[in-house]
Amino acid sequence: VPLRVLPARPGRATVVTRGPRRPEVALTFDDGFCRTCVAALVRAVQRTGAHVTFFPNGTYATAWEPQARAIRRLIAKGQVVVGNHTFSHGNAATEGSEAFAADLDRNERWIEKTFGVSGRPYFRPPYGAVSGDSLAAAGRQGYTKVIMWSGTLADSNVRTVPYVVKAVKDWAKPGAIILGHGNYPATPAGLPKMLAVLKAKGLRPVTIAELLRR
Repeated sequence: VPLRVLPARPGRATVVTRGPRRPEVALTFDDGFCRTCVAALVRAVQRTGAHVTFFPNGTYATAWEPQARAIRRLIAKGQVVVGNHTFSHGNAATEGSEAFAADLDRNERWIEKTFGVSGRPYFRPPYGAVSGDSLAAAGRQGYTKVIMWSGTLADSNVRTVPYVVKAVKDWAKPGAIILGHGNYPATPAGLPKMLAVLKAKGLRPVTIAELLRR
């Protein structure tokens, strides 16, 4: 299925920390500096049929690009949505709106080239850091949904599988957006058990696009 990149539709950027209180949870995975972890995460998504959202940084292209064909197939099936996490993972609250806008645009162009889609309208700020200027700059580029989170795997550090699975147990509620990362092995290894937790709670894993549909 050839994927299609729609032109940017500038608008006002709004910050989103959770979705409507339907029995759905958005599992989201940022960064991806670990090549084997990204590969394992993509394989786990393929095997389980889970719907997830990736927020990759182009600076970690060597981890993501080997998975591009598989991710394109998952996007075409509606299983994966890709959003923009900036190219360099800088702090949007402190780096100045021009530098931020250039970095956001650079990652958009990398997403389009690599995955055949736009990251718009979904922007995940590195460190969850934003300013009025960076929000305005994101909105001008068509990034009108600034995706924060209501729960976290706390996997920016090395964790165990039981740790990340317990995090899902603690945070998974109707409409939750859960922050994860493609950086360490426990996260992809724990995905099947995370999905079992959601199922036991009567919750369905969805992409950010599915979560925020009206």
